[in-house]
Amino acid sequence: MDLSKFTERSRGFIQAAQTIATRENHQRLTPDHILKALLDDEEGLAANLINASGGDAKRVRETLELSMGKMPQVTGDAAQVYLDNATTKVLAEAEAIAKKAGDSFVPVERLLMALCMVKSDAKIALEAGKVTAQGLNAAINDLRKGR
Repeated sequence: MDLSKFTERSRGFIQAAQTIATRENHQRLTPDHILKALLDDEEGLAANLINASGGDAKRVRETLELSMGKMPQVTGDAAQVYLDNATTKVLAEAEAIAKKAGDSFVPVERLLMALCMVKSDAKIALEAGKVTAQGLNAAINDLRKGR
């Protein structure tokens, strides 16, 4: 995984995910944190893509909040956030998807797509909202209009 291959915006969401994990006293940076960062975006790209794909962003958010509420918390000065194995797989999958699509860098929508594909609680939340990789891909292609 090479973060220099991610767009500035994608890296910003990954940093936001780390901030969420730290704020919630979670020791592991999981795909859930990345999905939460994407859904918290004021511009609403992820939520709009989810809805455009036939999914329900509100249901995804509700399921995600429940899942994150069950995560163990670690407090104290020694608390340090580290990458979960599933997060590493999501980032690697996002890189592979972007490369296959002919993207020079990994944009936010490929990050969302990878969350749909790698086994994690974030994928379960997306599935609860009826989000599929195929539907998301169609919404992304429609948004990009061949770009």
